[in-house]
Formats: sequence, structure tokens, C-alpha cells
Amino acid sequence: MERSGIGSNPGMVNKLGIWLLMITITILFGSLGLGFMMTDGSSADFSLPKIFYINTLILIISSFLLHYGWLNRIKKGKTVMLWPTLGLGLVFLVCQVLAWIQLYSNGLGIKEGGLKISYLYVLTGLHGLHIIGGLLFLLYVTLNYQRKGRKYLETAVFFWHFLGVLWIYLLLLMTIS
Repeated sequence: MERSGIGSNPGMVNKLGIWLLMITITILFGSLGLGFMMTDGSSADFSLPKIFYINTLILIISSFLLHYGWLNRIKKGKTVMLWPTLGLGLVFLVCQVLAWIQLYSNGLGIKEGGLKISYLYVLTGLHGLHIIGGLLFLLYVTLNYQRKGRKYLETAVFFWHFLGVLWIYLLLLMTIS
């Protein structure tokens, strides 16, 4: 007896799951972004650490490498560009911590910087947690590529691109608010 429906197609379940996750994340960051914009304090009170701009470049490069690897996945047994993407993701996280240290050393800690700065820490921290989740997913795909990782590669690539676009949204939000 042949099964039909979403449950019979694991690829469809992966895509539906990732879409629901991304919709939820978009609502979360959209709501927090509105709170950030409505909070007193302007970007004139502080300047964003330059590391945030470097991080943007890091995510763009990592997305490009991952996409290139995904397009060239036809090479059997190759996890092309997954390891460099993982490495750049870790560099992104280290740079985020360095940005927080820079903010704190400039007197802009969570308590000292006011509500606007607190939002900045929450927004960048939550994004960092999602980056960690994306890295764990990519690591799973990389380590299990031969067995079952291949069927998750497209989903992992899509989610990683989403995290890059989300970071660009956050950077624009922090720059113009």
C-alpha cells in the first residue's frame, strides 16, 4: 500500500519545518525590531562596532561558499565548502563577542547603556543563538553526509542564507534607529 501526503516525502517535511521555523524567527525579530525602533535613544548616542560590518562580510562569504558547495554537490561523497562555512560561522560568533566587549569597554553594557543598548544585545545575542543552531545543523549534515546528510543539505543551505539576510536586517535596523 502506497503512502501519500506530507509524511511520505521527508524532503517536503524538512522544507515545511524550516519554513515554519523561519516564519517564527521572522515574527520574533520583527517584534523585537519594532521595540528597538520605538525605544528612546538614537544611534547618535553610540556608534556600532566596526566588527558588525566585518561580520556582515563574513556571513556573505560563508553563504556564497555554502551555496557554491551546494551547487557542486554532484561530486559524489564530497562535502564541498561545508567545513569553510562552519569555520566562518565560528569566526562570526567570536567577532560578536568581540563587538560586545568593545561596547562594554565603551561604557555601553546592558545596565549602563540604557534600554536601546539592551535591545541591541538581545537582538545580536538571539541572532548568535540561531547561528549556533545553524552551525549545529551544518555540522550534522557534514558529519553524516554519506548516510543521510545529503537530504538535509538543501534545507541547511536555505536556513543559512536566511540567517545572513536576518543579520543584514539587524544591521540596517541598528544603523538607522
